[in-house]
Amino acid sequence: MAKPLYKWTGGKGRLLQKYTDLGFFPDPSEFDTFVDLFFGGGAVTCWVADRYPDKKLIVNDLNTEMMSLMTQMRDNWKDFIYHYQRISEVFINTPQDKRKALYNCYKKRYAWNYKWLSEAEIAANLLVMMKTNFNGIWQGYIMYGGRYSTPPGHINYKPTLFDVNKVEQFRDVLLRSTVLNVSFDEVEIPEHSWVFADPPYRDTKKMYSDQFTDELQSQLAAFLQSKDCIYAESNKEIGDGFWTSHFPDSQIHFLDHKYTCGHGGAVNPVTEVLIKNYGEPQPENNLMNFF
Repeated sequence: MAKPLYKWTGGKGRLLQKYTDLGFFPDPSEFDTFVDLFFGGGAVTCWVADRYPDKKLIVNDLNTEMMSLMTQMRDNWKDFIYHYQRISEVFINTPQDKRKALYNCYKKRYAWNYKWLSEAEIAANLLVMMKTNFNGIWQGYIMYGGRYSTPPGHINYKPTLFDVNKVEQFRDVLLRSTVLNVSFDEVEIPEHSWVFADPPYRDTKKMYSDQFTDELQSQLAAFLQSKDCIYAESNKEIGDGFWTSHFPDSQIHFLDHKYTCGHGGAVNPVTEVLIKNYGEPQPENNLMNFF
């Protein structure tokens, strides 16, 4: 099974069992195409690709740099993997006490000198940095032209972090996918689709480069419910009644989860929300029962 290639803030990699217990995966007869509106780290798309090998996939994200990486990995494999292996070897062979400085050099090269690099080299540069950055956060500072500029993370990584076989497995998922780079409301939803939305969570604007406002959260809720499809959304409960004002109570599921901030950092408990219009409905007053 393919797995995400890089850390991603809000990634779903550790929620697979909890989602499975809540009936997240629909019967195969209920859809022909899976649509991931906010691709991010790609964990959910990887789950779906493995569980439903015959289904079509559409992956979308508004992050142009990241989706260019996906396109290069899928369509320009020979050049991409050449640069990826070359750059990752530089990172591996650099002494640990110099790795942060090396990362920062590549970050400046990526942000300021990208016009002199091929698209494949730019993409490979980005993937290596995303594998070694701080806590899977995406930052784009003005001094770097708004391009990716997340600080370096831990430096004691091993060669297995850059395993080419894992990149190939991830590419196999992309080869099945239509890759888009548009706003969620511009994605055309085919008939008989299962649509999944994992937007930046409410009340977490400090974790993302762009703020996904409550107005956009409301627009997303309306978008999902306007389509003749089955859908699911993942988000966060903050106790203000927002979700019950946007979706039927029977579609709203709550689960507790804990996120760790960085290596050895604080553990933050959160109440996750999983909204879905298929499978077993939730009993009434679910939130009250949850707490």
